[in-house]
Amino acid sequence: MTLISPIDETTAAPAVREFDQRYYNLIAYIVSNAIAGEIMAIENYSEMVHLMGTSAEKIETVSQASEECKHILLLSKLGRTLDVAVQRRIVEPQWNQIRKHFSAAVAKRDLAACLIIQDLMTETMAIMLYRTLANETETDPRTAAVARNILADELEHLEIGKHRIRQLLAEDPVGVHDALVWAHHRVMPELFGMISTSCHFLCDELNIECGSLTLDSIRTDIEALKLQALESYIETLDSLFDQAVTNPLIASMSAYEGYGQMFSGEAGAACCGPTAPSVQ
Repeated sequence: MTLISPIDETTAAPAVREFDQRYYNLIAYIVSNAIAGEIMAIENYSEMVHLMGTSAEKIETVSQASEECKHILLLSKLGRTLDVAVQRRIVEPQWNQIRKHFSAAVAKRDLAACLIIQDLMTETMAIMLYRTLANETETDPRTAAVARNILADELEHLEIGKHRIRQLLAEDPVGVHDALVWAHHRVMPELFGMISTSCHFLCDELNIECGSLTLDSIRTDIEALKLQALESYIETLDSLFDQAVTNPLIASMSAYEGYGQMFSGEAGAACCGPTAPSVQ
């Protein structure tokens, strides 16, 4: 006979977390930047197609652009579901600067630089962002579900990019290393500069106060996100390149805003929040 124990009223069910307006303002800001990253990714993949060597590679690249379109639809629907305003266009200037650098690489027919910018650098930042949003202990269930869906695609894109880079490294290691150095010094300051809630125009577009965007809404801090982004980027580089090439690049990042303190171990919690990279 199975005995059914009476309900222990002292063991309460986990409390359902409530989210205030500051949280939804932060989600609107992050999602808007995520959409901007996805728009940039569509343009990058579309511009890069004609540099691909085979029809199969061209088709795969078009498919990647199509998946980024799907991400925009998912993020836009999330905004409607949460009843938060999101922008479906590029607002912040960093995204336009990265696009200019990518177009410059296309003009040089530097496929390695294109792949490094979009499939390594931008995807690494996007993965960090979507992992943060996919954490159900930090965000609401609907946001977490959408982020998990997109994260799976971004992880796949990263692996595609790494595979393509390995092929190019086998053919021309010096050229690929030069492309990495060129792209790193132009793109990474822009990407890491967006791990902040200091915006140029987006807050005005969303009609929210930048000062209200604090990371305590998702129980983390800006220095933790920067450290996660740095670790992810180093991990990506180490999986592909010799440390003799990557170490000087990583060291150069100590000059980025806020990174001097991090490298010296003096970083503390900050009051600002993340933006999306694309991500993408």
